[in-house]
Amino acid sequence: MKRLAALAGSLLLALTISSCGATTGPVGTWGDGYNTDKLPYLEMSLAAEHDPSFDQAGFITGSDGCNRLTGQWFLAQGKLSFSQFGSTTKACEDIDTWLSKTAGATLEGDVLTLTDASGAVIGTLDRRN
Repeated sequence: MKRLAALAGSLLLALTISSCGATTGPVGTWGDGYNTDKLPYLEMSLAAEHDPSFDQAGFITGSDGCNRLTGQWFLAQGKLSFSQFGSTTKACEDIDTWLSKTAGATLEGDVLTLTDASGAVIGTLDRRN
C-alpha cells in the first residue's frame, strides 16, 4: 500500500511540475482572437532546431484582427524578439492593427507585453487556456 501511495504521489508531483513548466515560456496561444474574427492573437510554437545563443526559438503566426501575421521569435535572457515579422496589408474598417507593429515582448506569468521597434509598450495579450 505504501508503494502505491508513493507512486501516486510521484505521479501527482510530476504532473504538477510539467503543468507549471508549460505556462512559463512563450509557447502557446495569446489573445482571444484564435478562430474569431476581428480580435488579435498570436500563436507561438517551438522550432525543431535553434541557435544555441538563445534560450528558446520558434515560429509565430496570428492575426491583428484583420491581417495575418507570421515570423520567428527568439527568447534570450527573458526577453522576446521577433524576426522576419510580416503581415498581409488588407484595409480593415474598425480594426486597430496595433499588433502588426510588434518588434519584441516580455513575458510575466500569463501576460505577454508587446513592444514596438523603439521599445514602447503597444499592448498586452493574455495566455489563452
